[in-house]
Amino acid sequence: MQIEEFKSIYWLLPEINLISIILGLLAYGVIYRTSSNGLYSQQKKITWLSIIGLGCTFFLINGIFCELEQGEIIEIGTLMGIDKYILIVKEIILLSGIGILILSLDYYAKDNFKDYEYTQLIIISILGMLLLVSSKDLIVLYLSIELISLSLYILAGIERKKELSTEAGLKYFIMGALSSGILLMGSAIIYIETGDTNFTAIGQYIMYSDSQQGLEIGSMLIVVAFLFKLAAAPFHMWAPDVYEGSPTIITAFFAIVPKFSILSTLIILIYGPFLGIWSNMLQNVILGCGIISIIIASIGGINQAMLKRLIAYSAIGHIGFMLLGLGVATFSSLQATLLYLFFYLLMSFNLFTFLLIVLKKGGNHITQLWNISRKAPVLAITFTICLFSIAGIPPLAGFFSKWIILLTVVESQYYALALIAVLFSAVSCFYYLRLIHFLYFQDTPPYLLHALNSNLLQSSHISVSFERSLILGVSLYLILTLLFYPNPLLMISFDCLINSLA
Repeated sequence: MQIEEFKSIYWLLPEINLISIILGLLAYGVIYRTSSNGLYSQQKKITWLSIIGLGCTFFLINGIFCELEQGEIIEIGTLMGIDKYILIVKEIILLSGIGILILSLDYYAKDNFKDYEYTQLIIISILGMLLLVSSKDLIVLYLSIELISLSLYILAGIERKKELSTEAGLKYFIMGALSSGILLMGSAIIYIETGDTNFTAIGQYIMYSDSQQGLEIGSMLIVVAFLFKLAAAPFHMWAPDVYEGSPTIITAFFAIVPKFSILSTLIILIYGPFLGIWSNMLQNVILGCGIISIIIASIGGINQAMLKRLIAYSAIGHIGFMLLGLGVATFSSLQATLLYLFFYLLMSFNLFTFLLIVLKKGGNHITQLWNISRKAPVLAITFTICLFSIAGIPPLAGFFSKWIILLTVVESQYYALALIAVLFSAVSCFYYLRLIHFLYFQDTPPYLLHALNSNLLQSSHISVSFERSLILGVSLYLILTLLFYPNPLLMISFDCLINSLA
């Protein structure tokens, strides 16, 4: 018994390490945040310590990954479990978190960002994501999502003196509470029907149950709760306001890391305990939300003048494509969804790094892109390539990811869905091209510059820190390289899915 307990602790070492890092950083921040070196200096030190802590956690997970054999699944009691798919998801979550913290290093002084709790909240939410993807029980699933959500509510409203930030935190809290209630209701219905909360027990009960109506309703409510968290239409109402009201660095975090963990967990649920009730109702909900997300994102983003609201609609559209791949429910469509998710992560990093460089404090208007091509031509070219990729212009990575999703949709004979997705994807290209128009061709009138009070637009030079240059370069390199040589991604996704779905 003691040996089994020791093994359980060993498999949970990354999470235990992250908890100790959170407590240590919290104590360090309380003691040294008002030292003579200055507030921003201490925030950078805390951020570097956080990056080192996440890096150590990454290497712990990588060590466990190397120990697992092909197809091996480790059960940690009845509440949690790991396999190679889960470990790779955890590694990507940690690398994404490190990327966000690296982007934060130059943000504190530039935007007068004084809340040292920011890094701790980021790590707490990442801890929740690691627990979420490992969860094998509805109780752990719910508690993990709440740990993530509570951190994100605070992050959205962290600039308490700003109306937009406070409004964003409140709206996110209200919608998050609603989605948590739906998740609890679905979990309660499934528990009433099966008498258990363990994924394996639920899956076995579903396989041999004659009456599945209650199980279908419960599973649908859980899926809807996840769609709320993903900001998929028609559950997207909170996203534009939260993206616009939150500080830009926190908007970047919202757009990248939580979505990766939540969608990865949704894949585990649908192809795990809910596989036996994969009925037309559940499939139609996912496919319907996918195509509605693409339509609403394409139309809603056209008239947006605020950059972060436009990005919110763009993210809704990308989630729509991923849901199409998830709803088709074939092995190849699931593999295509994972590839799309990874490319979306890279493109989002590139996009937000550019915005953090060029936008001044409080800046969010599309006209702030004016004259960037003259002041920083290399930066403008990088952003243009990223926008073309996000829009799905061939032969960039964004086109490749959309193409393989649509290919699986057509192979499954959902011709109408594929046609609608192609048409509205073409419509969405308009607002990406509009950004490029402001970069290169827009002749902005002087009175508008004066009204926006943008010192950045009037300056003749844009400085880029080494850290942000690194994120821009790595993300652009991967976007271009993986386009011409996607075999490593294809092999990794294939091996992980074979292990996880076997």
